[in-house]
Amino acid sequence: MTNFQFHTTLLLLCVSSCVYLDILPVKAESILIRPYYVYENLIKGVHDYFNNTCIILFHGSSKLIEEEGLQEMDGLLTLQTRFSKYLHIRTVIMDFHMFKNRVEKTYHHIKRPLFVLLNDFKEIKEQFVSVSKWITMAYPTWLLFLRDETRFEEFLSDVYIPFDCVFMVAQRDRQGSEIIQDVYRIGKEDYLRSMTFGTWNSSHGFQGPLLGLYQRRHDLHGHNIRVVAINDPPISRISRDKAGQPFGITGFFGEVIQLLQEGMNCTFSYKEAETWGVQLLNGSWTGSIRMLIEDETDLIATEMMMSSDRLDVLKFTTPIYTSKCRVFIKRPDTTAVKWNAYLAPFAWNIWNVIALTIVIVTLTIAGIDAFSRRIEWLSSIGGGTPRPSNDLFEILFHVFGVFCGQSMDQSLLDPTRMVHLSVHLTAVVVIAAYSAALISYLAIKTFVMPFTTMKGLLEDGGYRFAVVANSAEYSFFQNTTDTVLSIMFEELLTRETDLPINYLDGLQRVCREKNYAFMTLDNMASVLQGKVDCVLEPLDVIMQVTIAMAVPFQSPYRGIIDTNILLLRDSGILQRLLKIEWSNDEIRRIKKGWTSVELEDAAPLLLFLIAVYTIVCLLLLVERLIDRNRERRSKTN
Repeated sequence: MTNFQFHTTLLLLCVSSCVYLDILPVKAESILIRPYYVYENLIKGVHDYFNNTCIILFHGSSKLIEEEGLQEMDGLLTLQTRFSKYLHIRTVIMDFHMFKNRVEKTYHHIKRPLFVLLNDFKEIKEQFVSVSKWITMAYPTWLLFLRDETRFEEFLSDVYIPFDCVFMVAQRDRQGSEIIQDVYRIGKEDYLRSMTFGTWNSSHGFQGPLLGLYQRRHDLHGHNIRVVAINDPPISRISRDKAGQPFGITGFFGEVIQLLQEGMNCTFSYKEAETWGVQLLNGSWTGSIRMLIEDETDLIATEMMMSSDRLDVLKFTTPIYTSKCRVFIKRPDTTAVKWNAYLAPFAWNIWNVIALTIVIVTLTIAGIDAFSRRIEWLSSIGGGTPRPSNDLFEILFHVFGVFCGQSMDQSLLDPTRMVHLSVHLTAVVVIAAYSAALISYLAIKTFVMPFTTMKGLLEDGGYRFAVVANSAEYSFFQNTTDTVLSIMFEELLTRETDLPINYLDGLQRVCREKNYAFMTLDNMASVLQGKVDCVLEPLDVIMQVTIAMAVPFQSPYRGIIDTNILLLRDSGILQRLLKIEWSNDEIRRIKKGWTSVELEDAAPLLLFLIAVYTIVCLLLLVERLIDRNRERRSKTN
């Protein structure tokens, strides 16, 4: 409702009430039970204290009054004029019948109204009792004026004033000052409780409390609050008695609930829900949300993800923490046999250069040897004996041995020695570089993610995808407008007939089943990493989420719960609980100073040795057979 609309509505109501009042006959009792100035100053003081936007004065009269009552009506109109014209406070005069007929449930369009009951007559009491059954009592601020002989317990005996409602009762004391009592009930069946809100007198004016509402109302006096929880270890575990009935919660939310119980001085009774809850096609809800809507519980004490569809049916408390939501998959296996393990340290062009170097050195040594034998042969014509030549393959084998860390037979030729020195120096550098690269390659476990986005997961086609059953994540995919996520819901998520019941179950399936992707929160995956048998790898973040607890729409305890959560957060207790809960993850993240090389890493080399040994044995066997065959032939000949 805009300011113009509100001003128009108030003007029409004022004109209607003025015309209505001008034709009314007189009542036996005066509508104003206080002097005019008391009403003006006290109501003005309360208005300024709460910073209300408007005032509605309820006089409670719906009968005609005679002409001598016009003076009383003039006092009401003067009071209204004083507030509206001189104090610039939007004000209207009406009774509850007019309020119901003209305003009714559109009252929530009026921001921060102050409802003033000008007297405690029987008629206004009956009307007020009727209206209190459908209006949200905690929405406006209430001020009731009582006569000296009236007890507020009698006037409000049939009215439920919830714990979060600001309902003030003004009554005179013997000195003529107005004592303002703050009245409320902790529960519907509880008795009326009161405490002094403030005072007003002509000399000091209005004096209100220095403390806030929940600093004054910080004690529930042992009132029982019904709590529903979900068994979602380790962050929320249900404790059961011998009969299997839940009697408490442990884990992170169990600690929070215990601190809330101590801070609010209340008791908790526990129920268990199998799922968080989702909205069905017919509009109904399941799980813990259904229990909250149907008034089976007062508080959902587990991690509730804030979402737009849930905001339509419940209220969230102050956020407990924030996290990121993403999909996790099992880390690709790095223990498989690496057939290229001993070739990977060098690129193929380096291997080609090494092979070319071996060939060139072999040919160089063979050339030098041939040239030297040629000189010796020419010298042998004069009576010298030429030196026998070296086999080319023998030289190649010796040069290859140098690159394997072996030595060569010493040559008597200085040119050949220079070549030996050069090839040994080259081999030392190559072996050192190869050894360092090989050790790093074998010791450092590297892997390549098959994909990092939801689009990549969808395009891969080989992965299943799941979320927790009846959860906010499921509703997110069900209601999303993103094309990729919609396709994933229709093609992957709807095919999963047996969704995980909680985050631990989902992550265990990631490790147990092949190509299984599961969506969860970062902190949950962090905590549960030590409870699963594989290493989890995250994809890109999908969304930032806020985690809180939930209460019904008109819960009278939401304010005191929020206040205590804020106290836990501001004092650092909530952060300490979170740190303790996630501390195990920090320990798991500490890496060792070294990494062991596993047997699979040496498998290619071992298989190569076995293959060479087998080939050698076969060659030896063939040679023996050939040799025996020659011996037999020679004996026969």
